[in-house]
Amino acid sequence: MLKNSATMCFRFDRVGVSFFRSIAIALFVFLICAPAWAQPVRPPAKKVPAADEKEKEKKPPAPQRVWLDTKDGWKIHCTYYGPKEGVRKGKETVPLIMIHGWGGQGSEYSHLAWGLQKLGHATIVPDLRGHGRSTDRKYPNGNIENMKYDDRKFTPQEREKMTLDIEACKKFLMEKNDAEEVNIEMLCVVGAELGSIIALNWAAMDWSWPQTPYVKQGQDVKALVLLSPRQSMERLNAATALTHPAVSQRLSLMFAVGENDRKSFSEASRIYNRIEKIRPEPPEDLAERLRKKNLFLMKAETTLQGTKLLGRALPVNGYIVKFIELRLLNKREDLPWSNRKGPIAEN
Repeated sequence: MLKNSATMCFRFDRVGVSFFRSIAIALFVFLICAPAWAQPVRPPAKKVPAADEKEKEKKPPAPQRVWLDTKDGWKIHCTYYGPKEGVRKGKETVPLIMIHGWGGQGSEYSHLAWGLQKLGHATIVPDLRGHGRSTDRKYPNGNIENMKYDDRKFTPQEREKMTLDIEACKKFLMEKNDAEEVNIEMLCVVGAELGSIIALNWAAMDWSWPQTPYVKQGQDVKALVLLSPRQSMERLNAATALTHPAVSQRLSLMFAVGENDRKSFSEASRIYNRIEKIRPEPPEDLAERLRKKNLFLMKAETTLQGTKLLGRALPVNGYIVKFIELRLLNKREDLPWSNRKGPIAEN
């Protein structure tokens, strides 16, 4: 079995030894080819022509502070990391929403968002309601209330409505889509711990919009990255979402967890195994397996969990990059851009 600072688990229980060795070689190539920003060691840079060096030095746009309004009156503070210019066309740009955990804030994703930005992706990272700078809620009568996640008045019902924060982020990205800056059809959502529950619940909601012959509603999120996923936490529960056909059978899913924390690893494995039993076994041919496999469990040799898995000394950032490449960029012909102006823009 290939050993590094982390182990990549693709579930080969029912394949032969020779195929296992082929996969190991492929994974070795994957690990050594992960982007430099996600690796702890980087080889010396080669000399390049002056023109290429100037192009290389182009910096991505500075992170943009954005305030979004939810349907129930919350002011949500977000940071938007626009894609680096010239990497790929706007209609081929992958948009991402990153959701922090309970008691956290969006800045925990800054390193990952910055790295993806340099690779030509676009990311919006909110401070969930009651967290970070998102502490003000405006009521219909005009009154403004300051509320934090650890206040008694921050009820379980309020927590369930955190999906509206994600919906506001999607609306923002929809505007970017219609401006031909991203392709909303390749939307990926990243969630850590409690954020994984919110990501699952929101994905189920996104795939529950009624369809009409005139306009596409929802069904935009195609991939989820769940860091130290939980089925229940802080009175939020993803049990229903995990039974939704889109979540259990269709969406590309990547689980990442620190395997040295027995409780967290057991929880992530339990959710993974539950979904794996439902999905068909990928083909044995290596190329076909990598093309069609849409469920991954990534194990890092650490006790760290949640957004702490994104530390520079761990390879999880690189795994996320590869997942986006395999499940979104390589399938862009199946996920063509379309203008979504109209009633959907209000969803």
